[in-house]
Amino acid sequence: MSGHFRVHAKMRVMDGLERNEKSGASFAYNEQTGAPWHRLGVPMAGHQTATSMLEAAYANYQVSLEPMYVKSPDGRLVTVAGQYATARTNPHTGEFEALGTVKSRYTVLQNQEVIERALAVVGASRGDAVLDTAGVLFDGRQFFASIDLGTLVIDPGGVSDLVSRYLLVKTGHDGNTPLTYANTDVRAVCNNTVAAGLAKASRVFKAKHTPNAHGRLEEAREVLNLSTAWANEFQAMAMEMLGINMTAGKLDRVIDSVIPPVDTARRQANRNEAVETIKHIYAGPKNVGYVGNNGWAAWNAIVEYFDHYRPANDDSERALTSMDDSSWVTRRKVAAQSAVLSLA
Repeated sequence: MSGHFRVHAKMRVMDGLERNEKSGASFAYNEQTGAPWHRLGVPMAGHQTATSMLEAAYANYQVSLEPMYVKSPDGRLVTVAGQYATARTNPHTGEFEALGTVKSRYTVLQNQEVIERALAVVGASRGDAVLDTAGVLFDGRQFFASIDLGTLVIDPGGVSDLVSRYLLVKTGHDGNTPLTYANTDVRAVCNNTVAAGLAKASRVFKAKHTPNAHGRLEEAREVLNLSTAWANEFQAMAMEMLGINMTAGKLDRVIDSVIPPVDTARRQANRNEAVETIKHIYAGPKNVGYVGNNGWAAWNAIVEYFDHYRPANDDSERALTSMDDSSWVTRRKVAAQSAVLSLA
């Protein structure tokens, strides 16, 4: 794979400052490719090297393995055999912090190493200034970025809707988050963050933080060759959705699949508001007004609602939940995909 790659966060999670203390997140992005949808994050002047972007995102910390102890009744520290704590010095505060507990087989994968290996997989060289974003979540426990793999044209002879392809790169230092490469998509016309397309396990590469993790990373290139197959399948799925005539009754059925009917007046009022919002988005210029009255417009309307309009405590909470590929929001978006395709 060759050419110019941009790295984007699946969601951007900052609040105009360098760090959002409430969410434990930090983020930096290339301002030349546009501000995030919620105007959060630290802008950078153009593409950056891995070192520069990680430093701007406060993601340039080194994770270490530290022995664990328990205090005996007489005050002695007793080593916990086979158990360690992952830890870092917070680059924002300078404080030493524990991140999680792991077993002796755990191998630390540093953020910079993960990014450099991912860039090598897609054909970028070590030190190239190609990173567009980098982000840290949950007080350093997780790190993420994604690499632009190019743009799909949906229905080239008709609506010519544009869908970008991305390689999501995610890792963690909490003992629970494996290194993950996954195909995902962002609809360019409204910059939605969308579920991982067909969400097939064969389109995701995961490596546990064990001694063979470095070796397994070398398998990523072979696994990522599936990106082409993923793109073809996603394009076929989108074309199938475009061919589904979306009547009012069908739209109601799809909405019911992700926001089921409720049994109390208060919940019903909340549900009515959500349904009204989805239908308003569906009928708008970026959906029915752009691609027509079909399943593709319906799916994108539901995705847009969950990413941008659903009730949340604040933008950070909404962004964090939308970014998590195992969250209830992602599951709802995948359910909406299945519901639309069932109408074919």
